[in-house]
Amino acid sequence: MKRLVAAFFALTTILALNLFAAQTPEFTLKGMGSPTLHIKESPNGIIIDEYKGKVVLLNFFGKHCPWCLKEIPHLVELQKEYGKDLQIVAIHAQQPMTMAERSEFQKRFKFNYPIYEYTDNEDFVQYISQRSNWSGNLPFSIVFDKKGSAAKIIPGYAPKEDIEAMIKYLIER
Repeated sequence: MKRLVAAFFALTTILALNLFAAQTPEFTLKGMGSPTLHIKESPNGIIIDEYKGKVVLLNFFGKHCPWCLKEIPHLVELQKEYGKDLQIVAIHAQQPMTMAERSEFQKRFKFNYPIYEYTDNEDFVQYISQRSNWSGNLPFSIVFDKKGSAAKIIPGYAPKEDIEAMIKYLIER
C-alpha cells in the first residue's frame, strides 16, 4: 500500500510539474497614462494582444542616455508615418521619471507611443533580458514581425534609415 501511495504521489507531482512547465508566460504592462498591454510568449518572440497583426518595435531607453535622446525623434516620426502597421512600445529603463520629468519629456518629444517604467514592469523586463541576452545597455530595441517573432535585435543606437528599412520590409512581408 505504501508503494502504491508513493507511486501515486510521484505521478501527480510529475504531472503537476509538467503542467506548470507547459504554461506560457504572460505579462501585463502598466504605466502612468499608457494603456495596459497584455503580452504572451510566442515560440520566437511575444504577442501583444492589443497590437496583433502589427509590427512592434520594443524600445528600452533612458532619460540620461544621449543616444536614446537622439533616437526618440526618429521613433516618433516612424510611429507617425507607419502607425497603421507599426506600434512602438517604450520602456524607460533608468531611475524612474517623476511626473514632472515625464511631462517635460512629453512636451519636448511629443511622444505618440506608450511609455512604461521598468520598475512597474520588472518581471517583463527580466524576461526580455533573459531571452535576448540584453546586458542593460541603452538604447536597446527588438523588432517583432506581424506574427510576434523577433525579427531583429538592435543593441545600441540605429539610424532612422536602418530602422525604417526593417519596418518597411516587415510590413510588406
